[in-house]
Amino acid sequence: MQVGMLKLAGLKSDQCAIKVADALKSIKGVEQADVSFQNGKATVTFDEALVSTQRLKVAVEDAGYAIAKPVHGEDGACCGGCGG
Repeated sequence: MQVGMLKLAGLKSDQCAIKVADALKSIKGVEQADVSFQNGKATVTFDEALVSTQRLKVAVEDAGYAIAKPVHGEDGACCGGCGG
């Protein structure tokens, strides 16, 4: 099992978080999905042999929400804008 984190955009309430969590949990291979409206993040435990992080992102988008663009250095990610 792998644990991944997705930074989300567009969550306006706890109901939004529940909708995203339900969408993620409906994917075969997802064991757990915890979504926080307050910090705009989803923590997902999933079997990487059955589901990709791209599939998780598509589920969020299909639920009507977006993946937030990373800020340089945030969570170790690079935004790609500076080439570094």
